[in-house]
Amino acid sequence: MSPTGDPLKILFVTNAYGASGAEEHILDLSDWLSTNGAEPVFLVREEGVFKEKVRQRGFPFRTASRNGARTLLSLPQTVVALLREKPDVVSINREHDLIVGYLSAALSRPLLRRAPKLAAVFHTPTGRRIPLLRRFDGIVCTSRFTAEAFCRSNPGMRERARVIPYGIRLWPVDAETKLDKHRARRFFRDKGFPIIGMVGELWKNQEELVDAARAIVREIPETTIAFVGGGWQRQSDALHEKVRAAGLENNVVLTGRVDRSRIPDIFFDFDLSVSTHRNEGFGIVHIESLCSLTPVVAYNVGGYVEMLGQGGGVLVDGGRDEFAKAVVGLLRDHEERRRLALQGRKVVEERHSLERMGRDHLDVYRSLVAG
Repeated sequence: MSPTGDPLKILFVTNAYGASGAEEHILDLSDWLSTNGAEPVFLVREEGVFKEKVRQRGFPFRTASRNGARTLLSLPQTVVALLREKPDVVSINREHDLIVGYLSAALSRPLLRRAPKLAAVFHTPTGRRIPLLRRFDGIVCTSRFTAEAFCRSNPGMRERARVIPYGIRLWPVDAETKLDKHRARRFFRDKGFPIIGMVGELWKNQEELVDAARAIVREIPETTIAFVGGGWQRQSDALHEKVRAAGLENNVVLTGRVDRSRIPDIFFDFDLSVSTHRNEGFGIVHIESLCSLTPVVAYNVGGYVEMLGQGGGVLVDGGRDEFAKAVVGLLRDHEERRRLALQGRKVVEERHSLERMGRDHLDVYRSLVAG
């Protein structure tokens, strides 16, 4: 509850054009908060995909301009949003909104009976120095990896940074059906064992997986490698060209961006989920993979080390040769894949549920309001 006895009102600020993992996380978190004593409201980019996502979920929202000369309107539009919504907490989820968010709160403060608390939420390990953050009331990082990158560049902020990992809704999975390598596939219906796949926007070092795939296909020629995710046209074209140059056209599938509702089917089809990204802040898709009883193979760096270190996957030291060797070894070891699959599901149930993430966030916001 807010100090007035009303539901705690939280204004989520993000000017993202698209809807990546961070934005999907905010929507899921807001669903949980709205049924547990809080009132989420959004300030989103006037132009863009995320605004439509917020609208579809039924959350109230206001918009700010982020296009060309109209960007100058962003500050007064944010001030108006604060004055009209009167939030208890302003949660700023992209670094490029920090200055506008802070200035808007300062300008609106004399006109509000109660000034909102400012929280900065870091989803990626950019590690930039941001002196302005000393004026914020709270800082949340989605992994220890992200927090360490932030704290290295911002001395004296470590004690103020709270780590809250992502959480997801747990969907049901029938283990016996999923762990049968001869199961009928739901999304890649014309494919059979083995299918490995990488889910994510096409800037996450997918090219290195193509290099590793050449060695994987030499060992297991029937392997399908699926790249699930969208990006700029030049990114897609470059990945297609690398696949063609590697002679892997018959083994590789590029799906483009898919609706999030199909993610459970995609991970049901994968025999292994893989990632060659080396700077992941946390990675929602990896807990979605573990939730689906799909083990993960990733490099031993980045935020998902904290998750896979608890079980459910293989962390690889080295480069593409070592990565390919780990994938091939796991594809050939059905019992080990089964063990990791069951272990990974347990990790998500115990540590990465939407309920746990929601309560942690709500605790932070309540503590900020309480001072």
